[in-house]
Amino acid sequence: MHCAGGAGPAVHRTILRLDVEGYGRRTNGDQLAVRAGLYRALRRALDESGVPAASCYCEDRGDGAMILIRPDVPKELLAGAFPARLAALLARHNGGAPPDARIRVRVAVHAGEIHHDDHGVAGTAINKAFRLLAADPLKDALRDSPGVLALITSGWFFEEVVRQNPACRAAAFRPAQVAVKELREQAWMRLPDSWPHADSARTLRLLALHPGAEISVPAAAVLIGVPDAEARLLLGDLGLVERGEGRYGVPAPDPGRDPGPALAPQERSAAVRRVLAWYLGTADNARRLLCPDRITAPPLPDEPGRALRFASADEARRWCETERPNLVAAARAAADEGHHDIAWRLPLALWTFFFLRGPWTDRSEALRNGLASARLLGDDRGIAYVLGGLGYASQSRWRFEESVELFTAACEVFSRLGDVRGEAWTLHGLGYACRRLQRYREAVAHHRRSVLLAAAVGDRRNTGRALTALGYAYAGLADFGSSLDHFEQAHGIALEADGRTLGWTLHGLGYAHHGLRRLHTAIVHYEKALNVFREFGDRPGQGETLYNLGRAHMQMSRPDAARDCWLLALAIFEDLRTPQTEGVLARLRSLDPRS
Repeated sequence: MHCAGGAGPAVHRTILRLDVEGYGRRTNGDQLAVRAGLYRALRRALDESGVPAASCYCEDRGDGAMILIRPDVPKELLAGAFPARLAALLARHNGGAPPDARIRVRVAVHAGEIHHDDHGVAGTAINKAFRLLAADPLKDALRDSPGVLALITSGWFFEEVVRQNPACRAAAFRPAQVAVKELREQAWMRLPDSWPHADSARTLRLLALHPGAEISVPAAAVLIGVPDAEARLLLGDLGLVERGEGRYGVPAPDPGRDPGPALAPQERSAAVRRVLAWYLGTADNARRLLCPDRITAPPLPDEPGRALRFASADEARRWCETERPNLVAAARAAADEGHHDIAWRLPLALWTFFFLRGPWTDRSEALRNGLASARLLGDDRGIAYVLGGLGYASQSRWRFEESVELFTAACEVFSRLGDVRGEAWTLHGLGYACRRLQRYREAVAHHRRSVLLAAAVGDRRNTGRALTALGYAYAGLADFGSSLDHFEQAHGIALEADGRTLGWTLHGLGYAHHGLRRLHTAIVHYEKALNVFREFGDRPGQGETLYNLGRAHMQMSRPDAARDCWLLALAIFEDLRTPQTEGVLARLRSLDPRS
């Protein structure tokens, strides 16, 4: 035998050691089947958990393997994503294998300095990994569980890696006293039944609590209580249908599957609340980008930190559009499940999206449920917010008398509570309802007070919105000079503070010039407004502007241009299901009396 020379310099490595339970009791054929299954699952688990094959040095150990991973690979992968993925793959292997070819493994993870020589590798860190794998508490944990994988880490690895990384789920680990040969220390174990994959029945029951028929990976992660990466692997392992990128069908109860023990009431309620609060927090983050000036309810005391945040308004809008059925279902479920503080907040967080996109039927139902929830809680502020939301929803259905009653009630509560911003918000809606009822002097009074209240609290954006509304109220009185003055004031504020309201100030400037018979100037402002509304995805604003732009073209004897505008407006109003459809149709018929 040739004896080699000296070892190379010490290098730092993460050390992964695996051992198959009961390997030596099997026949040669079964051992070969186990080895093939183990290495197949091992390679795939490393790859799918983000550990590149090129970073690994592997030594076969007959009944297992030792793998060394370079320090540029994040260590938390070896205690989080990798063992979870390996557990899932081994469970899948065992489901189709005869009893003597099934695999259950003990896994030890440590890190430290090692040396390469002509015989392989050596070092005290490697010795520790072997001792950890041989620890009686680890063997007992696997023997006493139906699970497939028991994990142990050194005390150092737990403190420096597991405890510092949420993806490792430190709370799932338990201390274990290890006494093997020269090693005496407290290690940390994650038991076989603590992997999410180990209890697929429980996971399916949790997923079935989702209020909608389709679930995203982040929502599933919150519902199950695992990191996003782990949830993505889990959803795939459960065989759920992937309906789109990162979106899966929610599993329905399967009468042919053993459901196992039911979720405890406390666990069920906590899981439902987590996902409902996540939808609320994410919807409110979307609202902040889509319409940051809109007032909204105070946040939940236990609002989760995992709510999604968006890089742009377009990203927020896409999320709202994709999640719309789930958001509507979540609002309904919040009331049904008794989470009443979420039930009244969620439809308000969705206000901007429903306003921009319509129709409003879903929102009206959610608000009615929210009002009942706020009343059950005896939450006056919640009652006022939801009454105001219902007032805006009534306007969308052209029920302006009802809207006046709702806003008046909301305004009284806000005034009693001393909530100046809430009062200004409801006065804005009350003034709009009065304008639609052609009660323009009342509208002027409400909008004037809204301007004063918003200015008193230094709310520049809502001051601009109130000035814009006041301009429309004066236009209703045919006082287009005062109207133009207020629109110009509002336009100056919108340019510096509020891009979305800018569209309505430009439309208002066009409307005032239109009333003053300055048609060329009116058209210029209408076209600028239309561009802003399109940029912000404000479809009601686009429809209103196209309608008035068509009127201006018609007054300038441009019937073809008018027709083009009215056809576009008609498509929007029909899609939004608003009564304005009839007015546009009448205009189009006037172009061709024979139609």
